[in-house]
Amino acid sequence: MTKITTDNVLQKVDWEPLHDKVYGRLRDALMEAQFKPGTRLSLRSIAEILGVSVMPVRAAFLRLVAEKALHQTANGQFMVPKIEQPEFDEIVFLRAELEGIAAELAATRRSTAQVAELKSIAKKLSRAAEANDAPTYLRLNRDFKFAVVRAAVSPVLQDLVESLWMRVGPFMSHYAKDIRHQIKIDRHDDVVAAVASGEPAIARDAMARDIVDGAAFLREAAGFEPQSE
Repeated sequence: MTKITTDNVLQKVDWEPLHDKVYGRLRDALMEAQFKPGTRLSLRSIAEILGVSVMPVRAAFLRLVAEKALHQTANGQFMVPKIEQPEFDEIVFLRAELEGIAAELAATRRSTAQVAELKSIAKKLSRAAEANDAPTYLRLNRDFKFAVVRAAVSPVLQDLVESLWMRVGPFMSHYAKDIRHQIKIDRHDDVVAAVASGEPAIARDAMARDIVDGAAFLREAAGFEPQSE
């Protein structure tokens, strides 16, 4: 009889509940602007796309509702919430503060591999903007921002940033109108340079300005309704 040892094929497996996997896919889709604000999400359609039953999709939807990333109507339908200007402005302010802090921390905690990753993503971002490739740009923009957050080595900070991104991610679909303008206002290279050279204050300012300047375009592209006094 063969003795099973740690050298055999059997090893511990990385097990993750199906509803967690579905939640992760939906969360990423929201943050990458794959769903526009106001989109109604069908349990059955999403289940078919992901190749799962309706139950884990419903569990994921309800979790996202609790996190205010989705809205459930009175008749039980799920939809991507629309954002009014005051909420958008508040999220932008918080993102600039928190992701600015992340860049500041990254400038003192980053590894050589993380700097190389940031440089690589920044180059791809520029190419996507030049090609007016909005879907690729949106995905890479998220990758860049979270690569900085990971380099900050702050799990609590990362959770807070992810929560904001889930709520504002769909709104970034307004970038699709024209992404080429980003070439003039992007500060990804400035962030990379400051993080690589270990300049926390400069990294924080560059990240905050990148977010605020990008939000100014989004605010105009969205065409918010005037707020009643």
